[in-house]
Amino acid sequence: MKEMYAHHRQTLEKLVEKQEKDPSCLAVITSGSVAQGTAKETSDVDVHLVFTDEAYEEYDRKNRLSYVDREVSTYEGGYADIKVINLRFLELAAGRGNEPTRYAFTGSDVLFSRIPELGELVARIPLYPEENREHNLQDFCAQIFLYAFYFAKEAARKNDAYLLAHTASNLVFFSGRMILAYNRMLFPSHKGLLDAVEAAEAKPKDFRKLAAELLQSPGADKSMRFAAKVLAFYNHGLTFEQALGIYVLSNERSWIEQPPSLQDR
Repeated sequence: MKEMYAHHRQTLEKLVEKQEKDPSCLAVITSGSVAQGTAKETSDVDVHLVFTDEAYEEYDRKNRLSYVDREVSTYEGGYADIKVINLRFLELAAGRGNEPTRYAFTGSDVLFSRIPELGELVARIPLYPEENREHNLQDFCAQIFLYAFYFAKEAARKNDAYLLAHTASNLVFFSGRMILAYNRMLFPSHKGLLDAVEAAEAKPKDFRKLAAELLQSPGADKSMRFAAKVLAFYNHGLTFEQALGIYVLSNERSWIEQPPSLQDR
């Protein structure tokens, strides 16, 4: 077990002891800040519990694929933040998991397992998907181009506060994603995006400061200046027409190949 606060280690030991008694639990895997060695003294303990398919389906039916266990905590205010998974989830994550899923297994340790060689499978998950990098860089640049030089102008022309805020948020998001892809770094989540970009070796100067200024006071001219600085750092060389075509496929027709996301239903 990695170096960690004693109360985090004790909480994990208590959780393992509890789950070992449940024959439907196949493994206990650390996650989050404790796994990554960045936990604060007051941090919770993030854990993936691997269950049999039958038990997983029951958790799913009851909408309990994520829950909190306070009984195993050995410190005041602490708890285990549980994510329920099965072996198929781990196999899919190692093969084609999205970046937040891959990132969630950064530094993970298998504390208990009834599955042979599970550690080798888990170790394959938090790897940057190199095969996606070139495509991602192109797509992220297309999004930056459209939001800065089309949607920001439309928002200003219509005096549409929602569209302007939406544009600013997406500009920061796709710029951050592009920087992470450039550095071959996994996207952790929206919650951890700016911290991840801040840790990147190569990035536009003062990115976080410029992003905060844009988000706090969005505007068309500010959006275009922000995008220009980001695209000066990396530019895939797309024309407006090419960027528009990529945007249409990614944002308006993605449902053709896969079910629409919750935002697009």
